[in-house]
Amino acid sequence: MFELQFAAANTAGIASILAFWIFIGSAALRRLQQTMLKLGMLTLAVAFIAMTAAIVARGIASGRFPLSNLYESLLWFAWSTAGGFLCLGKLYPIRQLGWLASLSIATVFLYGSWLPASQHDMSPLAPALVSYWRQIHVPPLIASYALFLLSGLASLAALWAQGAKLSVAGAAGALAMAIIAIGLGTYTNINTAVLQGVFVGGSLVGLTASWLNLRQIQSCAVDEKASDLYDEVAQRAVLIGLPLLTVGIITGALWANHAWGSYWSWDPKESMALVTWLSYATYIHLRIKRFCTTGQLSVVAVAAMILTLLTYLGFSALGLAGLHSYGRIK
Repeated sequence: MFELQFAAANTAGIASILAFWIFIGSAALRRLQQTMLKLGMLTLAVAFIAMTAAIVARGIASGRFPLSNLYESLLWFAWSTAGGFLCLGKLYPIRQLGWLASLSIATVFLYGSWLPASQHDMSPLAPALVSYWRQIHVPPLIASYALFLLSGLASLAALWAQGAKLSVAGAAGALAMAIIAIGLGTYTNINTAVLQGVFVGGSLVGLTASWLNLRQIQSCAVDEKASDLYDEVAQRAVLIGLPLLTVGIITGALWANHAWGSYWSWDPKESMALVTWLSYATYIHLRIKRFCTTGQLSVVAVAAMILTLLTYLGFSALGLAGLHSYGRIK
């Protein structure tokens, strides 16, 4: 069964990379664009099915719910991202967003494949994880993180469709610095204070530049219809993800009380989950009250996505996880 899980995971990783190149190719081959977009969605669906098989096989082989370490968490995250994109793709014509979604999934697979063997092994659970609360608390959180990722990617696409290419560059730079800091924190022994500075400094500089350059519009690149579409997709992903995050936080508090006798201990990752929740609640508030333009809301969504990455992976990789340190590999 372990061999089946390994083969299914590899198939999913290869399919996600193939989907990325198909989506990229659809932009170059205009005459075959619609056919290639459909093929890209089909390939991503194959990746989703393979990930489903990998998760089920891993659960059978380990004799437990397969969500207990960083590798398994990443597998669920990639599965949720693919599933979320395929569902949104049924509701909206967002196949052009496929290259960003498939690239994200492929990156998650690469990140997971480079983890040490101890993370891939089906080892016994840590005592604190031996609880029925694990399968109640963690899946909603992972699903919400995946939807928030899709919201951030759709917001980048909305900025691009608005012609705010300098803002896209700033937001993409902020995201890149955050990912680099997390990657270095996971695989190297660089001082965590330096990595925290890279994460925070790079994110703040990039997001500030993105915000300040919102008025720098390339009129020839404006596509208001696409901008409205991706903005709506970003909103829909948040509206689905925020209740899931709420469920995850509430069940986490119940689990904490069951395990440690306290509903809330202000552990760093607990606190960051609350900050993430507040960031998306702010996003929804700003949208309802119409305090911000579409471009400003897109930058807020990207900022919230970076906070989500910090909550999910950053706190462990950057040495700030506290009690929630099960995913740290050093």
